[in-house]
Amino acid sequence: MSNDSNARSLRRLPALCLVLAAAAAASLPAAANDAAPRDARGAAPDSSAGGAYAPPEHGEHLSPQFRQRAWAEIRNNARKLKLAAAPQRDGARSLGGFAWPMAGNNGLADPGYHAISNYVDQAGSGQILDYSCGARSYDGHRGTDYYLWPFSWHKMDNSQVKVIAAAPGTIVGRSDGNFDRSCSVNNNNWNAVYVQHADGSVAWYGHMKNGSVTAKGIGASVAQGEYLGLVGSSGSSTEPHLHFEVYDANSNLIDPYAGSCNGLNLASAWAAQRPYYDSAINKLIVGNAQPAFASCPNPGNPNENTALRYGQQASFSAFYRDQLNSQQSQYRILRPNGTVFASWVHNGPAAHYSSSWWNWTWSSFAPTGPAGTWRFEVAYNGTTYSKSFTVSP
Repeated sequence: MSNDSNARSLRRLPALCLVLAAAAAASLPAAANDAAPRDARGAAPDSSAGGAYAPPEHGEHLSPQFRQRAWAEIRNNARKLKLAAAPQRDGARSLGGFAWPMAGNNGLADPGYHAISNYVDQAGSGQILDYSCGARSYDGHRGTDYYLWPFSWHKMDNSQVKVIAAAPGTIVGRSDGNFDRSCSVNNNNWNAVYVQHADGSVAWYGHMKNGSVTAKGIGASVAQGEYLGLVGSSGSSTEPHLHFEVYDANSNLIDPYAGSCNGLNLASAWAAQRPYYDSAINKLIVGNAQPAFASCPNPGNPNENTALRYGQQASFSAFYRDQLNSQQSQYRILRPNGTVFASWVHNGPAAHYSSSWWNWTWSSFAPTGPAGTWRFEVAYNGTTYSKSFTVSP
């Protein structure tokens, strides 16, 4: 996956008109000029920025030779452990009860931490088709890719997202000690855990952070939700992400998501399947400067600062996953007494962003206060997200 390199240049704004910056990084689409937030009230920002973050994960990263070695290890260990395969009848390849395979870690308090770049490719042979009849995959992709967003390298470096077991089972393969700051497709080995479940199905958890893989060895049992490692970028990878791949007891590929174009299995493997467009805000940032993105594998700088002074520059940012143009966001900045300092509404200009960010900056924020605890608030897709900050003389 690509690095966090989607910073947009700033543009001055007349009066109450909020116009998104159209200049984009060379590898990313420009924000549409007609994407200005509407109905601005109160103190207007001086500039804005934002747009798409599109991880270009469009090629098979696990070679046939790599897969052969992985399967040889899994089957050899399963035989040694005398694990029953429990083969299933054709057409009965369905699993159930999977938990979400990631969780926040090490004090991460953000409302979200991931986005999806690729589902399982149902078509192959030069065509792309995901379980919901869309094209959120690449040709031949055999797993689901969950990338960290925003500031993926910052999250990895601070061990903020862990990989957990989607279902209970036995460890039948593991690898650790491999380089984990990969920015390209390569032939390197990854850090991974392979878990066989009671029905003989096997889940692959790959690309983990070096040194983070569970200390449990081959043959050890893991419970559902148990720690397996930390999200990283080991092996053939271009950004920190989890590659989650599932097979039934007959070694047939499973797509854990149920949908009208899933021809691999009949039912969802999830205890509670998330929607195809899992629209939410992952993070709000208040600071003195716009967030700074960096090239892979550098972490960038969120530029967070929740202690502002009268008249300082102030920057307010929101980071989305699966943002749809039809979903309007209602923004407010509230004074300590609850009155509105500024408000506006915004829709992303594109029909869909797997991940996106939007920023508004005041060159001199609240030059006369008042002092106290303020709140940056965004109502989006049925949820209100908020970030508290202080202003002082």
